[in-house]
Amino acid sequence: MSSAEHVIESAGRRVGELTPDDLELERYLLDLSLQPIEQFEGFSHIEQYLLSALRYQLNYTNYALAMAQYNHTPAFTGYLTEAQANTIEKMRDKKVWGYWAHEMLVGYQRWDPDPMKFANVMYTGFFGVMVGLFETLNDHRFSKPGALSLRWNDDTEYRYEFNSLCEAIVHNMDISSQGPLYPCEPRLIYPMCNAFSLSTLLMHDRLHGTDYGDGRVEQMAQAYLTHGYLRPDNRFMACRGPLKFSMSPSVGNDGVMSFWLNYPMPEQAKRTWENLRANLIRIEGDDVKIDATSWEVIDPGNYSRGTGMSRVSVMASAKEHGDNEMADALERSLDRRYKTVRKNGARAYTGISSWGNAGHVLARFTTEGSMRALLAGEVPTEWKTGPVLAQAAYPDVLVTRAVTDGQALDLVLRPGNGGGRTTLGIERLQPQRDYEVTGGVEDTITADDDGGALVSVDLNDRREVFLRPAAP
Repeated sequence: MSSAEHVIESAGRRVGELTPDDLELERYLLDLSLQPIEQFEGFSHIEQYLLSALRYQLNYTNYALAMAQYNHTPAFTGYLTEAQANTIEKMRDKKVWGYWAHEMLVGYQRWDPDPMKFANVMYTGFFGVMVGLFETLNDHRFSKPGALSLRWNDDTEYRYEFNSLCEAIVHNMDISSQGPLYPCEPRLIYPMCNAFSLSTLLMHDRLHGTDYGDGRVEQMAQAYLTHGYLRPDNRFMACRGPLKFSMSPSVGNDGVMSFWLNYPMPEQAKRTWENLRANLIRIEGDDVKIDATSWEVIDPGNYSRGTGMSRVSVMASAKEHGDNEMADALERSLDRRYKTVRKNGARAYTGISSWGNAGHVLARFTTEGSMRALLAGEVPTEWKTGPVLAQAAYPDVLVTRAVTDGQALDLVLRPGNGGGRTTLGIERLQPQRDYEVTGGVEDTITADDDGGALVSVDLNDRREVFLRPAAP
């Protein structure tokens, strides 16, 4: 089950075209993200303290949309950029982070609602990766002073932006007795969450020239070993806490670790994946058997019975490590176990949490090494400077591929709402330059003084649209 067809080379990277099936999955996340910032229709609302919380649903929705942009539509901003930005803005809603005041009071006997200041890597680490991916592919709006500020009440606001979020992570790494590992829930340390905090710092250093991550990879790798989070068989404990409390490894957790560590610790990620593939999952006929722990048969995103979350976590790792045979088998195993529901052109599994569905979309859009490359900022210069599709009506226009070689723009579009004539907004053209258009209503357009132009398209089926600089 490939997530792309018509794969092309663009500025040295392979870019695939989203299939109609892919578009249904992407629309599920777009519909969640493009609703007003204060609305959370379609998200799970069980509790905000543990794994069914809104934050994890927002995290993975953001990651999946970023992967869709990176691997399929790098020359499209528009509503795809807006959707990713909205997930970050929703993380600032008190409904998402207000839980920490109670956890701080109960866990540390202190009253301080600020969710970034002390511990709480389950908020800061995951959140930081959202911002880093957004800045890698889009713009730096969340690095402006106060861009990530959190309002507790009319009198209290906690002012943050990407840099001060990273400063909070560094502070917590430095004061932790198991540093650079620091707690999620009070006094409980999860290797998974700390993998996100590490990538946050490394991305900020790449984007802004800081040195927050200097030496942190080696420190964290050593801390995993020293404090018993990484076993000799290359499996990770899910959690450790005081009084010898621990949660044993799981297939899903190993899948997450081998996926997210492929950038900062690729050799460890490979060893964890190889052990997982050889000993804990196996293809049997048209199904995949996994050696799930007793607590792993519960979907942590909604507490329903089932191994769906573990399967999508392992599927993402399989794709990241180039094992498409296993990834395809895992997706078939999901199809066997879960029904799908379609609404307004969007599709999701029923019975799997919205976090699990977002994880499935992330897995679907991942290709070999693509999360490692995205975290590392392997974005061609041509993509950063060439023309982009900046305006398209959603859901009337579904963008299935958008790439640029720095001068021209190559689009593939499908109708999402009956079809008809639509207008596209193009930016980053050469000011006052004429462009030849193939697939549009007009044969030529002229960029304005700001490098913008409008292109009309009759969109009734799959439509290829090309813009090329006209000969002088």
